[in-house]
Amino acid sequence: KPHLIFQLVDDWGWFNVGFHGNARAQTPTLDALAKDEALVLDRHYVFKYCSPSRRSFLSGRFPPHSGQFNDPGATVDYRFRTIAETLRDAGYRTAHFGKWHAGHFSMRETPFERGFSTSFGYFNGKEDHFTHLDSEDMCGVNVTDLWDDDGPADAAYAGRFGDEIYAAKVVDLLRTAQGPSSSSKDDAPLFVYWAMQVAHDPMQAPTRFVDAYATAPSPVEYAFVGVVDEAVRNATSALKASGAWNRTLYVVAADNGGPAFSDQKAASNYPLRGGKYSLFEGGVRGTALVTGGALPAAQRGATLAAPMHICD
Repeated sequence: KPHLIFQLVDDWGWFNVGFHGNARAQTPTLDALAKDEALVLDRHYVFKYCSPSRRSFLSGRFPPHSGQFNDPGATVDYRFRTIAETLRDAGYRTAHFGKWHAGHFSMRETPFERGFSTSFGYFNGKEDHFTHLDSEDMCGVNVTDLWDDDGPADAAYAGRFGDEIYAAKVVDLLRTAQGPSSSSKDDAPLFVYWAMQVAHDPMQAPTRFVDAYATAPSPVEYAFVGVVDEAVRNATSALKASGAWNRTLYVVAADNGGPAFSDQKAASNYPLRGGKYSLFEGGVRGTALVTGGALPAAQRGATLAAPMHICD
């Protein structure tokens, strides 16, 4: 059984990656994968905003069935089995890192109760990237939204950039992944659902990424691009170092179009029309690619023009 890695990038603009023609975007890892090691999904469709896309992926159902609401009460219907529950029952080690936004009004709605053997991340739609405080839908009161399995995370994480925390935990887990010829008793394949917080607002990123784009019209927008590329590089390097790459199917995808024309204005979807919250291509056609040694060699470096949906 292959290791399955699904890395979801929040609010990722179509034009915010080098292999879509943006010379300013420094994405050498993603560009190299797209050129030689990945199948680029040219017509990968999603919902026009966040939570419905996530619930569609988790349930394997189109948003009209899995839900089109984006509020905190939006959850994966209890009657639906999640992909994590199905894979766990098939012998996979299941893990969630990062953003959830698929229900948290009761513990029954959280990742730890929806099929993930381990979970580290936040429940709501956004939070401060460094303090992990969230006032969204909290009556204006700031609360820490950072959870380790079924309880609050250690307060020592306050002040650390969220996506660097999640990426480090993902890499630690991937280093335990076994290769295709392993005879270890701990040979259970991995299913990792890694939902990054970038490129969602607030507009905050580590200084080293912002400084790299000091002359860009929107330095933080491009800094988010750097965060994503580094995360992919660290994860793929860990899989290759452990010998597990040849047993891995790795997907990197957007949850919706970039918020180019909304209140955030932190992305570009050029040459597509519109952005997040719209039903134009810029809102529902997301950047995506599939890579890993489990991808047939004939599909590496190719582009799939046929439409597919995140629930597929």
